[in-house]
Amino acid sequence: MIIFVLTVVLEIILRAWTFGTALGGFSGKGFLIAVLMSAFFACILEIITRLLGHRHPKAARVAVVAVIIFWTLIYSAQLVYYDIFRTFFSIYSMSNGGQVLEFIDVIIVTIIDKIIPILMNFAAAGLAVFLTIRKKNIWESIGETPGTSRRCIMVSAALMCFCLISSAILEESGDRGMGTPYEYLHRTNEIKGCVKNFGLVTASALDLKRLVFGFNDVPREEAIAEMNEYFGENGSGTETQTHETNEMTGIFEGKNLIYITAESFTDLAIDEKHTPTLYKMSKEGLSFTNFYTPVWGVSTLDGEYVNCTGLIPKAGVWSMTEASDNCLPFTLGHQFGELGYVTKAYHNHRIDYYHRDKSHPNLGYDFDGQGGSYDFGDSWPESDLEMINKTTPDFLTPDDNGEIAPFHVYYLTVSGHLEYNFKIQDMAAKHEKETEDLNLSQGPRAYVAANMELDLAMELLLKRLEEAEVLDNTVIVLAGDHYPYALSNKEISELRGHKISEPYEKFRSTAIVWTPGMEPMTIEKTASNLDLLPTVSNLFGLDYDSRLLMGTDIFSDRPGLVVFEDKDWISDRGTRQELVSSEAESDIKYVEETDSHVADMFKYSAWILNYDYYASLKSS
Repeated sequence: MIIFVLTVVLEIILRAWTFGTALGGFSGKGFLIAVLMSAFFACILEIITRLLGHRHPKAARVAVVAVIIFWTLIYSAQLVYYDIFRTFFSIYSMSNGGQVLEFIDVIIVTIIDKIIPILMNFAAAGLAVFLTIRKKNIWESIGETPGTSRRCIMVSAALMCFCLISSAILEESGDRGMGTPYEYLHRTNEIKGCVKNFGLVTASALDLKRLVFGFNDVPREEAIAEMNEYFGENGSGTETQTHETNEMTGIFEGKNLIYITAESFTDLAIDEKHTPTLYKMSKEGLSFTNFYTPVWGVSTLDGEYVNCTGLIPKAGVWSMTEASDNCLPFTLGHQFGELGYVTKAYHNHRIDYYHRDKSHPNLGYDFDGQGGSYDFGDSWPESDLEMINKTTPDFLTPDDNGEIAPFHVYYLTVSGHLEYNFKIQDMAAKHEKETEDLNLSQGPRAYVAANMELDLAMELLLKRLEEAEVLDNTVIVLAGDHYPYALSNKEISELRGHKISEPYEKFRSTAIVWTPGMEPMTIEKTASNLDLLPTVSNLFGLDYDSRLLMGTDIFSDRPGLVVFEDKDWISDRGTRQELVSSEAESDIKYVEETDSHVADMFKYSAWILNYDYYASLKSS
């Protein structure tokens, strides 16, 4: 009973400080299922401690206290993690959690910010420990009255069955659409949605089970056959034409490419006065006015994975890391490498963070950065300007014949990283005085200040390219990995100049595609960073197979579609939330068809990763 009550209390606190105290955290079946499953796991513990306590009552008492402390630490850690990353950590991430300690300053600030719910957690835990210890005579009686112990075990077992059956009925009954318990039990492996629908205890158990045994996986040969059929039918509809051409195909053919994943970059960072180079590039190049950058379960790494592979990350794992040994022929590193280009990649944070020292060479790059051949100082975050200053000679120095080889360079920046304040964010602090004219609160102002370092990096990059006389023959593509989720909706609204609409507008962003002298163009089509790889491949006239990517060339005739980690979506026709409430039969049918398509995108993205599908095509 003590464990059950404690778990419910911890669950209430977690939901109140993550999903909200209004409808978000306690509406629908989710909270009721969480209560039932908390009782289920509490009964399991009761049975175990009764069996243990029959011979070792002190050991049983110690076990219960250990569970109380462990579970309270997990709930509190999830509170802190959610405040930083806007999702919950998975078992996979927890097993690789040592790297998180690099952000100890951010963690400390977040703990202070969440001190009230954390103290509430430990107050509840303290009371539970006190009651457990005070029950000493009861624990000792367990060993003396085996009949009572047996009856308690039988009652607990019966209650377990009741809770499990009741939860199953709730999960399987009623609506089985997007966001429902049924969806997260059978079709979607995403930790945030699982926590909302089943509670943290059950979500963690599901996560562990799926990590060990897989999720909706099938035997390899069966999966390969199914994907062959799907991708053969998907796309152009023919086996010979691998991607559609259009008026934008090959307009940059033969040029150099600098491709940048910029930490937390959105159009909110673009300001004519404070980030003039980004402003210039956005106005003189391709301007995407209906572009989104969703956030995935592993924030930056998953955002990179989307930008570099054109695939949806698999939930519950580090997809980029898991792909380190996979065949990835459509990445820009490999595509330009096949053309004889020099292909290099740089990161100004540690190159082994998220095991990028293994994954990024597999993207087709000679990868280097902090902790490799470079030292970008001990600031946090490190300087994008310093990275550009130290790395451009690598690919802009002429050879013995005075020539610069064609190059494709990938940069992963870090200067725009959270937290957005002037105390522990060194790049924001560096530009604090320059942003004093902004009528913004500290968070939004610090966000702009941090991105001023990115702007200076871009200014220097253009200067170096011009000095090397290759600027006119170079294209720069820049996009974010995710929106600045360390900013609250209120703070994002400050930067937008109006109250943002939920739940989509916080993900609104842009991408920059620029080369000197190009004709500016505004693109209103609905798109996201999932579409960057096929779009850039088309612009450079690369030989790629659009059927095998989940993103689409933005300039193709295919309708625009943006998908989010919970399988919600936006299309050129509207948002799913708008269309699902429509009474028009055509809209209802469209939602059903798009839901099915989105489900396929998630499924086959995961299978491409799981079964190294591209390698099977290469060998066939």
